[in-house]
Amino acid sequence: MLYHDILKNKLIEILDGLVLKKKLKKISYDKSSFGLEIPQKNQFGDVSSNIAMVFSKKINVSPLNLAEIIKNELVKIDYIKEVQILKPGFVNIFCSDYFWHNQLKNLLNINERYDYQLSRKRICVEFVSANPTGLMHIGHARGAVLGDTISSILEEVGHSVFREYYINDAGEQIKKLTNTVIFHINAFKGKEKNNLPDDLYPGEYLKKIAKKFCERNGPNELIDSESITNQILNLVMTDIKNDLKKLRIKHNLFVSEKKISTKTKTKELKNQLIKMKLAYYGFQDKPKNVEESSWQKEKQFLFRSKKFGDDSDRALIKPNGELTYFMSDIIYHQNKLYRNFDTLINVWGVDHSGYVLRLKNSLAAINKKIKYEFKIKLTSLVNLLENKKILKMSKRSGNYVTLRDVVKRVGVDVLRFMMISRNAEKKIDFDFEIILKKNKENPVFYVQYAFARCQSILSISKKRFNESIDFPSCNLSFLKLEEEKILIKYLCNFYNVVLTSALTFEPHRITNYLYDLSKIFHTYWGLGNSDAKKKILLENNKDISMSRLALVYAISLIIKKGLSILKIDCPESM
Repeated sequence: MLYHDILKNKLIEILDGLVLKKKLKKISYDKSSFGLEIPQKNQFGDVSSNIAMVFSKKINVSPLNLAEIIKNELVKIDYIKEVQILKPGFVNIFCSDYFWHNQLKNLLNINERYDYQLSRKRICVEFVSANPTGLMHIGHARGAVLGDTISSILEEVGHSVFREYYINDAGEQIKKLTNTVIFHINAFKGKEKNNLPDDLYPGEYLKKIAKKFCERNGPNELIDSESITNQILNLVMTDIKNDLKKLRIKHNLFVSEKKISTKTKTKELKNQLIKMKLAYYGFQDKPKNVEESSWQKEKQFLFRSKKFGDDSDRALIKPNGELTYFMSDIIYHQNKLYRNFDTLINVWGVDHSGYVLRLKNSLAAINKKIKYEFKIKLTSLVNLLENKKILKMSKRSGNYVTLRDVVKRVGVDVLRFMMISRNAEKKIDFDFEIILKKNKENPVFYVQYAFARCQSILSISKKRFNESIDFPSCNLSFLKLEEEKILIKYLCNFYNVVLTSALTFEPHRITNYLYDLSKIFHTYWGLGNSDAKKKILLENNKDISMSRLALVYAISLIIKKGLSILKIDCPESM
């Protein structure tokens, strides 16, 4: 067991013991309620907890008094050297060296799968879901990598994860796509000599799709409209799937909006909503940005969104009988719930932020008797920078940088790391100049280089000692430097970082951790340049060398494990 669980369990054991002695009020002391963190400054302890501040109000004891009560019990434990209390009630714990040496030994003895002690859930993660009207661009890359990495982290902690892509293959954008490709087909045949109309999709990509279509079908073969649309969608989706594969992303299922939103399913949902008094036929409020003179009031099928705090009831079925995105999305998400997922996670662009509550509220109203969790992660913009300037992009004008172009230029590892390097809701500046450098400004290189440096040290040690080293059996008591203690604490926090990333659906916690660990390790390695006694491999002291090699080996294991969760390569030499 690693320090996070050991100390949390011990703190709960102390509180429960004080309850039995009638020194504290009996409440539910849950270890998930309080935090246990490694302070940024060493003077605040090896670990610091807010436990006193969390439980003090519930038991009518001041945070400082509760902290003192906890301190009096903690100092009785043999591996705890000192406990300090800081306002407004932080409990700062200093542990003995042998405690941390045992922690490192425990880490080295962990098998491939760590037990995160979570109940296994069935989780559906829907991500990318880009409209099949062209190639994916760099903005899609962020949602793609985020969704895939969230899935990998959830799998790491023990959940069963299903990756899903929702194909918007119905509606006006598909009609526009078909008309655009048909225009180019006719132009190839000499039947169309005009410039591309403004109401069609611009760009060279759809010309290539039209060319592929002609090569498949021949110049004169008569094909019905539905067959043309299906072939076009297949060609576009094939390109999208190939791009995703290059990005190391594989979905379990591609769901067609057209196939799932059948007349039968639409009728069933419509009747259900009417029966539950959640929808009705009526007139929608005039949009605020539309002039009265140009507003035409038409009867349509509406969801009672006002009932849930929306400023207007929202259309489900248009006056012409076509489904809105809202209606087809409800049908799709109902389908997910029918498949008995415990948790639904959607990864959307931040431009869909106004749609989040609408969908959540509609599902909650329909499924009052079903227990499930629904999380929507919004991704902010990605700015591509070239020569310190933002590249102007517009999909509408056909001028945008495709995902495949960026992968070709910087590689998959860089793209995957950078797309999850920040909180999803914060924008990313993807600066080509920085990410192509081979120094610490490029975080991907910096982390991979830390692993390669570990491998180099381990390789040299094999030649020097001419023996295979059983690292978990090494005597770790020789790790006495403050920098070594910092590294051990940081290493033993890895699985806690992964667990927190899974609980919050935030992969950037892992990229940040790996970068910080690499920074600490590079600094540790550099100590030997100014002080020969601090070199990792010492000429005349095998015992110290072996203990430091065990530490280096542990660092290499954690970096490799972290990068493997992120699906990023770990080169052994650079």
